[in-house]
Amino acid sequence: MQQLGFKLLNDISWVKPNPPPNLACRYFTHATETIIWAARDKKSRHTFNYKLMKEINRGKQMKSVWEFKPPEKWEKRFGKHPTQKPIALLDRILLASTNEGESVLDPFMGSGTTVLAALKLRRTAIGLELSQEFLHLSTQRLSNELVQVAISLSTIHFSLDLFSDPVDRSDRTQSHAREMLASAKLVQQESRFYFIGRQNRSVIFSTLAGTLDEAIQKFRASGHTDHDVLFIIKTETQIFLA
Repeated sequence: MQQLGFKLLNDISWVKPNPPPNLACRYFTHATETIIWAARDKKSRHTFNYKLMKEINRGKQMKSVWEFKPPEKWEKRFGKHPTQKPIALLDRILLASTNEGESVLDPFMGSGTTVLAALKLRRTAIGLELSQEFLHLSTQRLSNELVQVAISLSTIHFSLDLFSDPVDRSDRTQSHAREMLASAKLVQQESRFYFIGRQNRSVIFSTLAGTLDEAIQKFRASGHTDHDVLFIIKTETQIFLA
């Protein structure tokens, strides 16, 4: 590390209680992995959240040997990556060495575990990945596990039939129904944009707009910045008069 110009702070061992078997049967089974904790140079000031690590370790100093199980099945439901790490491991790494609002870079994103952990812990994350397959995998994980949006839809029941109709309509044929739908008239159409916050993963702003650009302009005019938003969801509503 010193030859590369880095300052080695610690090397941490991740112990796997149930490691995958060595299929070659020519080596010891890999039950540990090494985590290198280094700074850019000797003058670099690093972050170490000592009190938090001690709290997590039940009041005792956190040791450099950690035990975590390999990724659970639910962590691989969108696909598998040959070197995927458990999210609990990345949670601890980021909690120990970063603070809320800071940026985390993963130059080899893989299945997106580092980015997922960073965003969950309210960090800004940048991930780089060359493989289209793994990029798709990480996008699926992020979209599924981060976007938890509660959009309430109110339903209004009303009738346009001004006079009571005693006719029993239960025997209407499917062809009649198709004819009715074919003659339906569009009376209202609207597009609504929901802005999902980067910090709390909930709707922080919503607006009716014809285009995404128009919605973004309204979002900025409301006092928000582009950094506040993580995702934008568009919904379209159409009301037909049969």
